[in-house]
Amino acid sequence: MTGDPQREDFASAAMMRLVAAGLMRQGLSMPLPAPAGARVARTDKRAVLERLHAAHGPRAVLALADAAPDMPPEPLVQALTRARDPADLFERWHRMERFSHGRHTVRTEPVGAGAFRLVHAARDGGAPPSPAESLLVLGVLTVLSEMTGSGAVTLAAEDGAVWRRERAWTARAGSPFRGPVLLSVAPARAVPAQDDGRGPADPVDRLRARLAADPVRRWTLADLASVHGMSARTLQRRLAERSLSFSRIVADARLQVAASYLCKARGPGLAEIGFLAGYADQAHFARAFNRAVGTTPRAYRADFQA
Repeated sequence: MTGDPQREDFASAAMMRLVAAGLMRQGLSMPLPAPAGARVARTDKRAVLERLHAAHGPRAVLALADAAPDMPPEPLVQALTRARDPADLFERWHRMERFSHGRHTVRTEPVGAGAFRLVHAARDGGAPPSPAESLLVLGVLTVLSEMTGSGAVTLAAEDGAVWRRERAWTARAGSPFRGPVLLSVAPARAVPAQDDGRGPADPVDRLRARLAADPVRRWTLADLASVHGMSARTLQRRLAERSLSFSRIVADARLQVAASYLCKARGPGLAEIGFLAGYADQAHFARAFNRAVGTTPRAYRADFQA
């Protein structure tokens, strides 16, 4: 699917909020299109980036991403930066691309310990991204990698020219832009997450709360058991004692998160909610919600939105 160039999507809207914050951070002034609700036309985003690239060069486009850590809470950013490592971040990013029906995708290839080759390219043979669009996406992924708490992050061109090191863009950043880049993340000291005992008194409710805190993560039974200081077998037994299963409490947590967003008067759009609640794609979200609640997410929102 190449996509309609006028199509709107929640990822582009989040990017435009970042662009606005990034321009302000750099002291640059440029007219920006007014978003249509929670969405923005992809062509509007592309036009703004190309004007910025032409007027101020590639480094200014990359530096837009530096505004991400200081922006107001952004559910999409929070979901991405809960990633445990770069591989987890890229998996979340790819799922976001599917939900927003993006025309472009970031192809990631591991090339060594903590190192990845990134290519921002067209999806399914469509029109390729402009250099400015690619620079923004690659800059954002670099800063998001830093925000996950990973070790030192370096971004370099394939010819070895360093673009970013120690959280700062170099004078050569983005110029000339030829395509693939290398993102390297130094090992960070692992601090295993553990249940601190706070939260709901009921142990199963604590499990649900942990899942609901990061529904985008691809949880496994072993992961959840480890966080709560028990073996996978023990966790299975405790769930079985309550006539529950791991898959059931994961489904319950996703449903809880989706329902809470659907009830918000100024909540995200349906596609973004599906992503934030941890579903694989929009079809999965609609089926699972309808099966559990007996109505579609859209109808539920119409009935219960505050």
